[in-house]
Amino acid sequence: MFFRYRALDSNLQRVSGEREACSLAHLEQELRQQGLELIYAKPRRQRPPARPSRGELADLCLQLEQLLAAGIPLLDALHDLGTSSEGARLPALCRRLGDRLAAGQPLSQALAEEKLDPALIGVIRAGECSGRLPDSLRRLGDSLQQGEEQARTTRKLLLQPLLAGLMVLAAGLFLMLYLVPQIRNFLADSSQPLPLASILLFATADFLLNHWAWLGLPPLLLFPATAILRRHPALAPEIDRLSLCLPLTGQIRRKLLTARLAELLALLYSSGIPLLEALRSIPAAVGNRFAGGIVTQIADDVEQGSGLADAFSRHNFFPPLLIRILHAGEHSGTLEQALQHIGRRCEREAGDAIATLQGLIGPTLTLLIGLLLGWIMLATIQPLYGLIEGGMP
Repeated sequence: MFFRYRALDSNLQRVSGEREACSLAHLEQELRQQGLELIYAKPRRQRPPARPSRGELADLCLQLEQLLAAGIPLLDALHDLGTSSEGARLPALCRRLGDRLAAGQPLSQALAEEKLDPALIGVIRAGECSGRLPDSLRRLGDSLQQGEEQARTTRKLLLQPLLAGLMVLAAGLFLMLYLVPQIRNFLADSSQPLPLASILLFATADFLLNHWAWLGLPPLLLFPATAILRRHPALAPEIDRLSLCLPLTGQIRRKLLTARLAELLALLYSSGIPLLEALRSIPAAVGNRFAGGIVTQIADDVEQGSGLADAFSRHNFFPPLLIRILHAGEHSGTLEQALQHIGRRCEREAGDAIATLQGLIGPTLTLLIGLLLGWIMLATIQPLYGLIEGGMP
C-alpha cells in the first residue's frame, strides 16, 4: 500500500512524501535506513493493482527459477526483476513481492495477497515446504506458458472467422439499407407489377431501415447483462453451464476445460500436494463455476473414500475415455502421467475442432453472401426485364 508520510532528516528538517510499503513498520524501517525519522504516516487510497496476466506470471516464474538456479537469493532476484523487467505491471509486482518478503512473508503468502488462483499458490507453497522451490517455479512457469500459448492459438483461430463474419454483416447491411432502397425508388416510377422476390426484398429492407436501432439493441445489451448476471452467486454457475451447451462452441469449451483441469491436477499432484487438497484448490482456477462445482463434488466424494476415477465417473461432464485413463493410472500408480496424457489429448482434440470450425465458417459465410447477392439480383433484374419488354416510360 502507499503511505503519505512526514519525517525528520539528520538536520531536523521536515521531509514529506509518498512511498509504497507493505506495512507501517516496514515503511518506518525503510525511512530509517535512509536517515529519516518517521513522525507521521497515513495510508493513501489507491486503486488496487491490476492482476498480472498469465503470460506475465509465466515470465516471472521462469525468470525466478533461472536466477535461483544460479545461486541468487530470492529477495535479490525479485529486486533485479523489479528494476530490469520490461513493461509496467511485472516490475511493480516484483517490487511488491520484494517488500513483503523483506517484511518476513514467504513467497506463497506474498503471492496470495495478489489474489491469484489458489492452485498456483499451492504449487509455490509445496515448493517452499519441500525445499524444491526452483523446480516448482519451473513446472508452474511451463504450465502457465503452455496455457497462454493455447489461449493465443485459440484467439488466432477464431479471429479470422470473426472478421469475415463482420465483413459479411457490413456488406449485407450496406446492400439492404443503401442499395436496395435506390433500386426500389427506380422501380417505383413504373407501373410494372413486382414479383414476390422483389416484394419480400423491399419489405425486408424497410423493416431493417425502420427498426435497425431495436434490432441492434439486444446484442449490445447481451454482454453487459451477462457480465452482471455472472456476479450473482446463484446465476453464475447456470450461465456457465449454458455456455457449455451452445452449438459448435460448447463442445470445444468442454474439451478445453477438461484439459485445463487435468493439467492443473497433474501439476499440483506432481508438486507433492495431496490429492484432496489439490482438488479443493482447483475450482477457483478452472475459469468456469459450473465445472468448478463439479470438481468440488468430486473432492467431496474422494474425501468420503471414493477413488478418483469413480468420483469422475459420476458426472457425465467428462468423456468416457478420461475415466478409463484415470482407472488405468490409479491402478498402475502413474496418475500424474495419466492426467498429463488426458490434458494433451483434450487440448489436441479442441485444437482440431477449432481448426475444423474455422474451415467451415469461411465457406458458410461465402455461401450466405452469395445467397444474399443472388436474392438481390433476382429481385431487381426480373422487374428490369419486365420494363425492357414493356418499354421504358
